[in-house]
Amino acid sequence: MRVTRGRGWAILLVLVLAAGCGGGSNGGESGGGFTTTEPSTAPAGKAQGSLGDATYAAADQEEEVLAGAVPITPSTTSAVSGKGLPRCPDDTLTVTAETRARAEASAVCLINKIRRRRGRRALKSSAHLYDAAKQHANDMVEQQYFSHVSKGGTGSAARVKSTGYLTGASGWQTGENIAWGTEAFSTAAAIVQSWMNSSGHRQNILRRSYREGGLAIAVGAPVTTSAHTGTYVHEFGRR
Repeated sequence: MRVTRGRGWAILLVLVLAAGCGGGSNGGESGGGFTTTEPSTAPAGKAQGSLGDATYAAADQEEEVLAGAVPITPSTTSAVSGKGLPRCPDDTLTVTAETRARAEASAVCLINKIRRRRGRRALKSSAHLYDAAKQHANDMVEQQYFSHVSKGGTGSAARVKSTGYLTGASGWQTGENIAWGTEAFSTAAAIVQSWMNSSGHRQNILRRSYREGGLAIAVGAPVTTSAHTGTYVHEFGRR
């Protein structure tokens, strides 16, 4: 078929415009001092981890989901807008049975340094909130599910109440962040950076009204994997 010079340039222009439109969906969007990036799904069988739901509940309102689950990828663990994490001991340790407790302490250290950097008070350690976090992290690994709602239908606020944390409290607030990651994506730095890069999880970390926290890590994942993996649960509270 013979194509005239004018029609050929028109066809070429259409092709160039079409190619240019295809690359915009994964670009960053600036807002609130952070750059948010659409996460890319890891290939099947090669999941690096996931940010689970971020939830919030209060005495005068129903529990709400602030953010849903998205895959953990190199982009979610990277510092954005020049706002890198502070440093804490053991923040790059891969989670194993031997390093779990040190990784927990490192994640708590990072979150409290972030809060102080933003003008918030550090969270006091709560044995009740730690018990709720540990129970849920272990349950997700043992029962192979990943949600703030257990297979038995218990949500984060009910889980915290069951520890006695809210006994006698007339007013209260609770929140929960969950995540899991493999190998280098299981470190305290990778998980906390990923939470900070998600608006809902960041909202829990920086909420001014929270006074106490409990962060626990279970060794293993809520999905089948042979990699070194850590499953994180962070409970927040005020009473």
